[in-house]
Amino acid sequence: MTSEFIFWSMIILAFVLAFVIGANDAANALGTSYGSNATKLVYLLILGAIFEFIGSVFLSSKLAGTLVYKVIPVMS
Repeated sequence: MTSEFIFWSMIILAFVLAFVIGANDAANALGTSYGSNATKLVYLLILGAIFEFIGSVFLSSKLAGTLVYKVIPVMS
């Protein structure tokens, strides 16, 4: 195997894993509203997509900073 193949395999695997984790988080957050018939499924899908995008774009640096400066030094 070449190192280029391994590199691209890891990139694809990272994107798939991020998608799966995001889908699980969205299901946990929006499942109660759908289960109680408070909101239609179409609205939940639209709201979930919008807020997952906003969270990943605007809050990812805050999350990374928290991990680097608060969580990881405590563990080591």
